[in-house]
This record gives sequence, structure tokens and C-alpha cells, in this order.
Amino acid sequence: MYSSIERAIKFIIKAFKGSKAKVDNMEKCFHSILVGNAIKEISNSEEIITAAYLHNIINYTEYGYEDIEEAFGSIVADIVSEISEDWSLPKWLERKKEFIKRIKQSNDINNLNIIIADKTQDLLSYRELFDKKKDKLWKDLNSTKSDMTWFYREIYNISVDKKANSKLLERYKELIEFYFGEVE
Repeated sequence: MYSSIERAIKFIIKAFKGSKAKVDNMEKCFHSILVGNAIKEISNSEEIITAAYLHNIINYTEYGYEDIEEAFGSIVADIVSEISEDWSLPKWLERKKEFIKRIKQSNDINNLNIIIADKTQDLLSYRELFDKKKDKLWKDLNSTKSDMTWFYREIYNISVDKKANSKLLERYKELIEFYFGEVE
């Protein structure tokens, strides 16, 4: 019998089948596996690790809260829901502002660690294209450098204030400084 984590990996491979990220053209499940693996290095909680693997399911697949709850339980579904963006908001900046507001209000450090691992992987996936396009990349992502700088730094500042995992924060900070300059 598969563990919850193994079932989550199987689930994301099925859910993202044939779906590629527009930035680096990698299978979307690859990103989710990397995020799950990062959390696996710092947590022993099967529910937290499972949620990390599933973190993009609600945002980018046909599967919703109920599907995750049925397959993995309400704790995992709640985590995935809490770290998902509100896609009913049509504009990038609106979604990000609402997302930042929610994570500021949350006291769950595990959720924040998943978000840091996710955003770290996002920034890593931009590297090759950034080397070619430099700051023109942000337009391809439906944003501006200024808005991206605000978003990624805001997550960093919240994470520092709430004492998120230092190992995750260190790598995240390096990437923020690469793209956007020094953080305070």
C-alpha cells in the first residue's frame, strides 16, 4: 500500500499530465515534486509533506478542495486551500495582494514554509529565461519588475518575522537578491 506521500506524487503526475510551465517548459509536476522534496527535508509530518506536493493542485488543475479531501483528508485539503491563490480575482496584482493579506494573518509556519519552497522553485525556474531576457521576463509573467519585487520581498519579510525555516529562507533570500537586489 502506498503512503500518503507516494499517493500525492502519483496524484500530481496524473493531475498535471501533459501540462508544462510556460516559463521553463518543464512538466508542472516537476515543480510540485521539488517543493514537496524541500519540505520533506525539514518536516516529519506526513500531512505537511503531502500538502507540499499537492500545493498547486487547486490553482492549476481541474481538481479542487473536495478531491484532495477525499483522497488525503481534511487536514491536507485545508493546507492546500490555505496556500492557494484566489483565482476568482482576475488580475495578477489583485491575487497577490489578497494572498499576502492571508499569509500575514496566518500563524501556521508550516504553510509559510511550503509557500517559501514554492516561491523558491518559481524563482529557480525563471533563471534560464532571465539570462536571455533580463527584466523583460516580468512582462511575460503578466507583471512588472516592481510588482514582482514587492511580492517576493513581502513573502520574505513575513517569513522572517514569523521565523520560518532558516534553511528555506537562506536559499530564497539568495534568489531574491539575484533578481531584485538586496533585502533588508
